[in-house]
Amino acid sequence: MRTRSSNKQNKSAYDPAFDEQKQLVLPELQEAIGLEDDTFIRSLYHHIASELAIDTFLKKSRFYSLTQRRWKLPRSTTKLLDNNFCTPFLRVFSSILKHFGGDSLAQGTREVVDTRSTWLQHCEVDAVDHHSCPSLVIRAEGPSFELPKTTPGKTPMRVGYSNITSCIEIQVHGNEVPISDQLVRVGIYARQIFIHQPNRIFVRVLLISESHIRLFHSDRSGAQYTPLLDFHNDPQTFVRLVLGLSSLEELDVGLDASIQWIISSGRKIGGTIRTRGTDDQDKIYQLAQVNPCFFRGQIAGRSTICWSVIDPVTSERLLVKDLWREDDRPSEHTFLENAIGLPGVVQMVDCDPDRYETRSLRGLDGNLPTKFSNRIESRIVMKAYGNSIARYTSAQELLYAIRDAIAGHMELFRKGMLHRDVSPYNVLFGNPGAEPGYRGILIDFDISILRKWKKLVDSQIGTRLYQSVAVLSSGTVPDPLPHDHLDDLESFIYVLVQIIFTQDSNGVAYKGSNMISRWEEASQDCDTAATLKEAYLSREVLPNVIGEHWPSPCVDLVLALSAFICPLMGEKMKLNQLSPRARKGKEQMFAADAIQHYSRIIQLFDTAIEALEKPDTWRVPSPDVACADPISSGSTSTDSVPVVVSRSRFRRFK
Repeated sequence: MRTRSSNKQNKSAYDPAFDEQKQLVLPELQEAIGLEDDTFIRSLYHHIASELAIDTFLKKSRFYSLTQRRWKLPRSTTKLLDNNFCTPFLRVFSSILKHFGGDSLAQGTREVVDTRSTWLQHCEVDAVDHHSCPSLVIRAEGPSFELPKTTPGKTPMRVGYSNITSCIEIQVHGNEVPISDQLVRVGIYARQIFIHQPNRIFVRVLLISESHIRLFHSDRSGAQYTPLLDFHNDPQTFVRLVLGLSSLEELDVGLDASIQWIISSGRKIGGTIRTRGTDDQDKIYQLAQVNPCFFRGQIAGRSTICWSVIDPVTSERLLVKDLWREDDRPSEHTFLENAIGLPGVVQMVDCDPDRYETRSLRGLDGNLPTKFSNRIESRIVMKAYGNSIARYTSAQELLYAIRDAIAGHMELFRKGMLHRDVSPYNVLFGNPGAEPGYRGILIDFDISILRKWKKLVDSQIGTRLYQSVAVLSSGTVPDPLPHDHLDDLESFIYVLVQIIFTQDSNGVAYKGSNMISRWEEASQDCDTAATLKEAYLSREVLPNVIGEHWPSPCVDLVLALSAFICPLMGEKMKLNQLSPRARKGKEQMFAADAIQHYSRIIQLFDTAIEALEKPDTWRVPSPDVACADPISSGSTSTDSVPVVVSRSRFRRFK
């Protein structure tokens, strides 16, 4: 199909920041799959209307000619472009809904709306002011839809991404629009529907010209699109698509009906979430808040969404976590089952590990497309805890939490597990008044492994800023070592380092050393990132500004942790350069001494915590004392100015 956009390729129908939107959606489209035949599009929505019912409609419709086998749309491209080009299509869509919709149309729960001149506001993490304008949308009312949020001082919007089932993009014959451009446009729409409707499991968008249609399907495995279909010659498939995209059945339009909201005056005011437990019984929880408490806001990938809920029996606050794992990955619940009863580790209440599969949503059976990676949704109910440790308010509570999470990690090690994604957002504070051992909780076992699998370190696994030197270096050695406990312990150290270098002991940001910003700048260059971290671990001094913002026991702790992990990291890196045969199994010595490693680090934290409880023993940095040697890796940055905090001057941990 050679097409040009219904807005004559004028990007003004999109947000002026169209290129920014494009960059947001492009990573989600890298594995888009073009189907080779029309099996998928013809297979959809047969349960909604029978062939007989559709044939009866076509005979009666004044918008379709059986003799000409054609919908009554203008044949002239010029006529379409020079007039209100959406109106003929709008009339056809509306006639289908009117005939089959009955009460739903009368009640206004489904309506085709011309939005080519309506700015549908976007929602982004960075609060940027983006919008887009699909040609048509199907406006909806029901337990999953709400009116768009209104900006103070602006006219309330009747339609937005929060209350539509689908978008319809009209393109008329003219200049060629490559499929890559079509994917970007519908990808922008699909992404916003996923963001505004957090119980979405898939989104379908229809592209239509005066002679053909193409269906785009987006889910957690990415996007796929159908070949062009002549909807004049196949009006039955076209009618079924229109009915399916506007269906009152929520699963038909891609919604998870187990999450339902109470709607008042067009707004969500409460809701419930239904789970099926290991006993195969349903349980309904009240939503503690109408919006997710955590939401990644993406189309493809794990797409984790967390809901705060209330147990209907105990009134206890719990957390429900939905995520989509690759089907060759074990469900997170298998690790959480082994962690039941362990202190310092999130506790599972119930689980439903296999809810939906993306291959089923796409109607795939047997041989799967080469680029397709199936994902399976799981739902896990867990105990709820406090905030991320990134929101600490005192040095003491921060050290308590990290210490107990490390102790929990040690217990996981004893049970044969490794976490692989230690970060500040995967360590939460325990609940108020938590006992020692429960003051910090390790969460998020999406990419955990069993030690016996001997999975090699991989720089694509984990959170880049906190990855160990060995993980970062994995792409530069032919035979990297398996991921081990030292990689995770090193990550715990970087969590503390990042906090201490960027925030003071009360959690207030300050501008001091630029070391962390250099780590962040090297996030796309693993080799440089590894070199920077090696340089940091070999330091024997810290910038003076650290001692000005943190009590001396915290500074002592950071230095002692580096002194402990640095030689172990060095030994690992030496082995990393050898072939598996030349190593002669020497890497096994790390696992043999693992409990000693954990115990030593926990001891260092305990010593620092004890010292924090005695503020009269803290040292005050002396601005007139300097280090003889510059810090670092050859940098002439402000990190190399004279400092007063050093391992030689301060008491070493024993």
